[in-house]
Amino acid sequence: MACDTRLGLNVTAKQTYYPIELSNAELLAHYETVQEYHQEISANVLTLSSKFKPDAKLIDQQPEMTPTHTRSAIVTFLFELSIMSRVTDGIFYHAVRLYDRYCSKRVVLQDQAKLVVATCLWLAAKTWGGCNHVINNISIPTGGRFYGPNPRARIPRLSELIHYCGGADVFDESMFMQMERHILDTLSWDVYEPMINDYVLNVDENCLIQYELYKRQLEHNKEWVKKRQSQQSHDSDATVDVDEDDEENVYEDEEDEDLEMKIQLINLKRFLIDLSTWQYDLLKYEMFEVSHGIFSMLSRFTDQDQGPFLMTPLPSTTNQAQVLNVFINAVAHTPASLLEVYKERAGVIDFVSTVKNYQADLHKKLQLASAMDLSRRSVSSARYFDQLSTAPSPTYSQHYTPMRNTSTQSDNSVFSTNMDQSSPITPQIYSFGQYANDGSTCGSACGSTLSVNSITNKNSYEQQQQQQQQEDKENQMATHQLPPRAKFLGNGMFASPSGTVNSANSSNRSSIISLAIGNVNTMA
Repeated sequence: MACDTRLGLNVTAKQTYYPIELSNAELLAHYETVQEYHQEISANVLTLSSKFKPDAKLIDQQPEMTPTHTRSAIVTFLFELSIMSRVTDGIFYHAVRLYDRYCSKRVVLQDQAKLVVATCLWLAAKTWGGCNHVINNISIPTGGRFYGPNPRARIPRLSELIHYCGGADVFDESMFMQMERHILDTLSWDVYEPMINDYVLNVDENCLIQYELYKRQLEHNKEWVKKRQSQQSHDSDATVDVDEDDEENVYEDEEDEDLEMKIQLINLKRFLIDLSTWQYDLLKYEMFEVSHGIFSMLSRFTDQDQGPFLMTPLPSTTNQAQVLNVFINAVAHTPASLLEVYKERAGVIDFVSTVKNYQADLHKKLQLASAMDLSRRSVSSARYFDQLSTAPSPTYSQHYTPMRNTSTQSDNSVFSTNMDQSSPITPQIYSFGQYANDGSTCGSACGSTLSVNSITNKNSYEQQQQQQQQEDKENQMATHQLPPRAKFLGNGMFASPSGTVNSANSSNRSSIISLAIGNVNTMA
């Protein structure tokens, strides 16, 4: 006999709302208790997060599951699996964290990737599930007597995981149990690590259901007040104080606005937490740096100034900018499956639109700046070449001497037009004539150059004539005998080689007199 009834317990009892007053009292007591150990809790969370951080360098060595090609697809599959299996918030992020840690130590084959990520989701649900009292049937998430303050955890059944991973022809229950044991042994059974919710979400922000229930209660109260006012308006004897009603309405509007902003803030935090799992570049940062990036996004694109709840160190300026850029690009390219789930939640679509507009404006500004920079460079280069082609040759006045920094006019300057007197810096060169006798030459022995140091600065025309006559006599005498070796007053600038006769008398003193002058002294 076929039975259409699903297996499991059929519960007909209706859940009741958890009292908001009781929930607030519990949260306040929890907050006051935790504050006493705030510093110790923060230090422990930072230590464990750093200890269990996945190694991106080892993940890059995966032969088949390379992150650049497979991460987006495998994370999308895991997210859709978490939605279909109806696990609670935070389980998906923890499952991706377990998968990254496992990939840091083991090689994952492509045909076993779904088995690995589904088992990680199964482990995360059992580790962070919370209250797991099964009182509903297979098609309804587990619950309890009350609705709230938190959603009751639901551990996916193996039959569901097998169905979503391809059916019994691909995987069976024994393979999931073997993979679960293999993952636990690989991670040394250290699967209970801090979650990013501990960094980003406050104590009361984990209780989103309570805020939603409170919003429903306010809406119900408004409807009741409207009905009452409509009844009073039909009653001619009713007297209503208008001022008191206006004050109550203003107070209720402010309370509704604060409540709506709180719900939107929680939705945005959860959206950014789930979005960060797709970003492989964030694995190289610590979890507190990722949380600072989430707070930076909220502070930049919303009107609320957010900060960390734990005592965490401040990331470096470079890391803050890099993480912020990663989140901006991630929001601008939000996966379709993630956006499909969050589009109905308050504040998410507007936030995504704001970030996309910001990125579009930023790209336009960068393109405009680069275009202006290129145009400036082209104009400046064109001007430079024009100046080179049209620039005249440099001219120097008599008042400026590049080789001497003199302020007065100098007739002996290098560039002076008056060359009557010799300049002490650029001497005039006087050469002796070379004469040949009987076809023999003595140019190499007689030819010389006279330094200006041997000539007085007061040479007149008569003195030059006398000197020329004396030189003619010397040349005539040189035709009858070979000139003796010249005796230098001092060796030249270049010292004689070591071991020679003149090496001991070598000095840096310049030769004051040349070869021809030595010949004159010898003959005299």
